[in-house]
Order: sequence, then C-alpha cells, then structure tokens
Amino acid sequence: MRRLLLVLPLTVVALATSAAKPEEQAMLDAFDTALTAVAVAASGLALSGLVWAGFLLMADGASERGGRARGAVFMTVLGLALALSAKGLAALIASGAIPIPIP
Repeated sequence: MRRLLLVLPLTVVALATSAAKPEEQAMLDAFDTALTAVAVAASGLALSGLVWAGFLLMADGASERGGRARGAVFMTVLGLALALSAKGLAALIASGAIPIPIP
C-alpha cells in the first residue's frame, strides 16, 4: 500500500512534466537536478550529524542524560526533512497540484 501511495504522485509528476514546452522542460530539468543535488548533500550531512550526536552522547555521559545529543538529533532530522520537502514541493508545483498565478 505504501508503494502505491508513492508511485501515484510520481506518475502524475511524470505525466505533467512530459507535456511541458521545450524551454519549460529545460527549466524543470535544471530545478530537478539542483534539488536532487541538495537532497543528496542533505542525506550525507544528516549522516554526519547523527554521528556527531553519537559522539556528544558518549561525551556527555550519564550526568546530563544526553541533552546536547538529543538536540543534535532533533536538528539533524529537522534539517533533513526541510531539504527533502523542498524537492517534494517542487514536484507538486511542477505537476500543477499547486497552481502559481502568472500575471
């Protein structure tokens, strides 16, 4: 069921972008490439952030109960979610699900 919920929006995006004009398609491809690069970089940085949180947890010990480590994990997950939501928002705009009025 989860795969079906993932495949349906991707199919809509693919169909919507295939009907674009050539210059619009070039711009959509450029945005998609840039957002893919941001998503890959965010994934690598999130892994580094989680490793850093592990070091903080080991350094804090039992006295502080990992307050700094918990904050580091929260900020890492928040940053990853923000970076990945940018790609999702761009896909929604490209598909026409979120209309943008052009004056």
